[in-house]
Formats: sequence, structure tokens, C-alpha cells
Amino acid sequence: MSVLFLPPSAGAASVPDATETVSGKIRIATSAEATAGTNDLTAMTPAKVKSVVDAAVVGGVTYKGTFDAAAPLDLSNAEQGDLYVIDGAGTYQGIVWAVGDHLLVNADMGGTVDPNKLDKIDSTDSVTSVAGRTGAVTLSTADISGLATVASTGAYSDLTGTPTLATVATTGAYSDLTGTPTLGTAAALDVGTSASNVVQLNGSAQLPAVDGSLLTGITASVAALDDVGDVNITSVQDYAVLKYDSGTSEWIDAPLINYVYTSTTQSLDLKPGVNRVTMAGASSITLTLGIPTLVAAQGAVFSVLSTGSATNTLTIGSTSWNFDQHQGGVFVATGLNTAYMVSTIDYNQLENLPTLGTAAALDVGTSASNVVQLDGSARLPAVDGSQLINLPSGASTLGALTDVDVTGAVNTNVLKYNSTSGDWEDGAVAYSEVTGTPTLATVATTGAYSDLTGTPTLATVATTGAYSDLTGTPTLATVATTGAYSDLSGTPTNVSTFTNDAGYLTAITGESVGDLSDVTLTTPSAGQALVYNGTLSVFENSTITATVSALNDIGDVSAAAPNNGDVIAYNSTSGDWEATAQSGGGGSAPSVTVSSPSADQTLTSPSGIEEVYIYTPSTAITVNLVAAATCGSGFKYQIKNRSTNTVTIDPNGSETIDGASTFSLSTQEASVTLITDGSSWFII
Repeated sequence: MSVLFLPPSAGAASVPDATETVSGKIRIATSAEATAGTNDLTAMTPAKVKSVVDAAVVGGVTYKGTFDAAAPLDLSNAEQGDLYVIDGAGTYQGIVWAVGDHLLVNADMGGTVDPNKLDKIDSTDSVTSVAGRTGAVTLSTADISGLATVASTGAYSDLTGTPTLATVATTGAYSDLTGTPTLGTAAALDVGTSASNVVQLNGSAQLPAVDGSLLTGITASVAALDDVGDVNITSVQDYAVLKYDSGTSEWIDAPLINYVYTSTTQSLDLKPGVNRVTMAGASSITLTLGIPTLVAAQGAVFSVLSTGSATNTLTIGSTSWNFDQHQGGVFVATGLNTAYMVSTIDYNQLENLPTLGTAAALDVGTSASNVVQLDGSARLPAVDGSQLINLPSGASTLGALTDVDVTGAVNTNVLKYNSTSGDWEDGAVAYSEVTGTPTLATVATTGAYSDLTGTPTLATVATTGAYSDLTGTPTLATVATTGAYSDLSGTPTNVSTFTNDAGYLTAITGESVGDLSDVTLTTPSAGQALVYNGTLSVFENSTITATVSALNDIGDVSAAAPNNGDVIAYNSTSGDWEATAQSGGGGSAPSVTVSSPSADQTLTSPSGIEEVYIYTPSTAITVNLVAAATCGSGFKYQIKNRSTNTVTIDPNGSETIDGASTFSLSTQEASVTLITDGSSWFII
């Protein structure tokens, strides 16, 4: 990833490299520079900083929460340094765990739990014994030998050979003693700085480092922040912060963010630090940065955002930038009437792109809108799968389904539901099983009639009523085509079979199409069709032939002289489909050429509407373009230079690029997009 600065105005000083004491330009460190960490003039991306820190951390411990030894978590994918606190006692991996113990993973498990990779930090060890007794011990005088020999009368000061703690009497009131010991010899509370300790002055009669917030009557040595010796506050502003100045070795005040909001034409008041400028209005707004403002704000960073409905303009010296609604830019003030606009950077230009776990826009989990992550065994978590499709049934055959009983299926069998067993069973369908006598329109027209069992006689078909009584008159395809017509009783005459509703067929007078009174047939041939002759009012067989030999011959198509890459688009003004150049979003993907040439390149005639060339030349080269007329209006070249060698783009003949005879990509990672109107080239 790189940061692009616009070139300074004529006469401006070059921008120095940035250091901790000098404002200037920076660049993003390469992976090698970031790992080595020896270059003070580069910056690292957050993802790279994280990866370097992670690699440098050795032996770290990560608290993972509580662990119930009686119902243990799956630690097969635990990593070195994972730490759990036992909140449920039990035996896990042959180790007895008590509440309060700590479980530490000393090496990556790698998919299988290994007890040798588990360390137990025992928080429940007890004293081996007290006076020969273990467990919860309550001592009596009989448990301590020699207790009875301690004198219980007389003054404490009368004793010689002061006894150790084990021999001190444990009965009687402390107030009964004479010659009460001093604090140092028998204090009931320990000396220290923890809760309930007795505070003791040090060798210089000073209090130790303890919290004095409850003390009263204390006079502070400083009354305000500016009274601190190394703090220098001059003119505090809103959003100010303290920043360390290594030149003066002081903490000084500076604005963190200076907000500027405007809906009128005005000059900006920028301050050192970060400035945020918002332009909002129904009409065009012009913001101007003058020389005094920029000199005072040298090194300031300011972002500009246009939220109005009109185009807004930012003017810095002699340079202006136009911003449409919801468009903005980031600028760096560099001094005398100059500033640079920082270009936007594509995410795919970042190196060391973060993985899902480190920079996902959505959380990993099983709640709404979460990203689903496979577990350590590459399995989906427990989520609702009711909308999944094309899932296998789990059965390899139909008979393997739990509610299907296939015992001896033969050809033409079907599955029938058995309400007694609750299963679908194989078997033949008897005609007698069909209920609700079908009308003519509902008789099956597919399959062989012989496939049915219990074949009905013709007499079972309804033979009463007039044909005209039927509703939803069937089409020809649904009329039975088997059996003798003479088997039917009440045989209709041919004339009553069809009506003259459409005005085409008058009556059936024979058994072929040619016998119809409004059909005249000559000898038919393959591919012919019946075509109505309006002059003779009859249908005739005729061969259908195309009436056009080219797309341009169609009445509403105008494509007499198309250009390479043109498409057919509808013109509502002319009412025709016309050949026109493709515009953005259509057509196929552009061709991409990636190469590392050592000599000049002469491009060949394109086959599409856009071509991309990514060069890493080993020396300075010239790229010769195809003639604009050959490429056609709307054609685009995208050319990128990935090296520090100059790539010069030279149009064909006297053609120009934005009026210039050539265009050069002289910096690494520079790129340009060119489009032609069929005669010249323009940068977009």
C-alpha cells in the first residue's frame, strides 16, 4: 500500500521525510522492513503491527475462563498458554482437580488431548500436619507439650529466657499481664501496607507509599495542571490534549480535532493537529485557505466532506478541488499557500490482508447476521439448517426410508399408502380402486393402456348425454384414440363433432385434412405448414422461408455499419434497434496482461472493449497504442507501472492524450485509465 501526494505548486519547497521532530511525508513499510524494524522513516499497517507483536510474544498465558472437571470442555485444539480456573471438582485425564485449581496447557494439543500437556497448579494444598494432626485442626493445651510448664503468675518482665510463640500461654486476658510488651515485640497485627496492617515509618521517619486520599488538612503542592513543572499550557481550546515536545522537554497543549462546519462561502480557520471540515448547503459553497491560515496551520491534517445537494469547491492558493454530494478528501497543509490531497487507497492494495478472525466486519457466531465458522473438526456449528437444499436423505434406496416398505416391486408397480401400517407399499393399481368416475377431460393420455390392471370395458365409459353437454371441452390430444368408433352408442354425425366458432374449419367431410372444405392441398413436403390465403379464403400447404438475409434487413433494425464491440440497443426516438458502442457494466470481462518486459511494447488490435496491462519493466520502456479509430469509440486501456522504471505511453501517429503527445508513469505503482472517442485519448 502506498500514499500518493499531489505535486507541490510551482516554486514550493520539496517535502522532507517525516521524523519524530520534522513534519513531512511517510510511506508504509514493506514486510521485510516491518520485521527488521530498523527503518525510522516508514509506518506499519495495524495488521502488520499485530503480526509482529504476536510473533514476538513467547510463553504468554491467555485466560480462557472456567473449567468443570466433571463435565469437561473439549481441549483437543487447545493451544500453549491457555489457562482455566476449575469451578467443578472431578477427575479429568487421570488428574484429580479441586475447585480453585488452575489448569495450564503447556503445549499445543494438535487435535488430541494429551495429559502430559496439562499442568495442574494446585490451590488446595494443606499443611502436612499440626501437632501430629491433619485436616481442620482445633488445638487444645494437651496437644502442645511443655505448655503446662509456663509460669502463669508474676509480671511478664520478671521472666528470663523469653519463651517462643509455641510456649506462650493461650488462656487468660491480655490485660492481666503486667509489663505489657511494646509494639515491636508482640503486635497483634502485622506491619506493612496491606489492608488492616499497621503502618511503620521508614528509616528516614517517612510514611511508606500508601493511599492518602482520606487525609484531611493536606495542602496540595500545585493548584492547577499548568503549575506542574514540565507542563506548559498557553491557550487551551476545545478538544485540546497534552502532547510531549521533545525539543523543550515539556507537555504542551494542542487541539486533537478542530471541527469546522459551514453552509456559506468563507475562509477556513485551521489549527495544528487534525481538522474536520463539513460543507452542507443547497447551493454551491466555496471554502478558501489563504496564505496566513496555511502558514499558521503548517503540518495540519484536514478532512473535507460535502453533504449538500450541489457541487462544493475547496480552494487552496491557486488550486481548487470540486466535491459532489457525499464526496470528500483528506489534505495535509504544508506551509506557504500549499497543501496535498491524499488519494484514496483500494483495500486490495494493502499487504498482509487480515484474516477473518482479525478484521471481520461481522462477528463469528451463530446469532443473526453472524459469520459461520467451522469448529476444530471442520464441522458446521449447531445452527438452523431448515433452509438448506439438496441435502442427502441418508438412505441409499427408496426402501431404506423409514415409512416405505418395498418387498417385491415389479414393472409398473406404484407406491400406495397403507393407513393400517402407516407405510407406503409397492403394488399394482386395480381399476376398481379408482373412485369418482372420470370425465373425458381427465382420462390419462400418457402411458400404455395395457399397463393398467382390471382393464375397464368400453361400456364403463359414460355414453349418455350430448357431447355438447360437457364443460371444458377437451383438446384433440385428450380424446381416446383406441377402441372402435362403432362401439359407442348414440354415435354422433361428423358434422356435429366440430363447431364453426373460429371461422376456419367448416365441417369434417372426410378422414384427412385435405377433405376439409376450406383446405386446399398440393403434394406436401417435409417442413411445410398450412398458411391461410386471404384472397381464396382457404388454407394451403407452403414452405416457410426467411424474408431477410442479414440483421440490418429487419424492418426495425438499423445496423448498416457497426464498429468493433458494438451492441444492439433500442432507440425509443426512432423506434428502431440500432448498433451502438457498449457502455459501462456490459460485455465480458476485460483481458488482463501481466508481464515484465525489457523492451518497448507495441499493442495489437483489441478484441473487446477494454484491456488491462500490468507492467514490471526491467528498464524504461515505451508502450505504443493501437489507432483510436481501430479501437472504436468507448474503448478503454488501463495501464499500471509496478516498477521504478518509467513507462511512456505513446498514441498512434498524431493522436494525443489529453492534448499531449505522450503520457508517462514515472513512479512505482502509478496507473492510468485511457478512453477514446475514436480519434483521441482522454484520461479518466
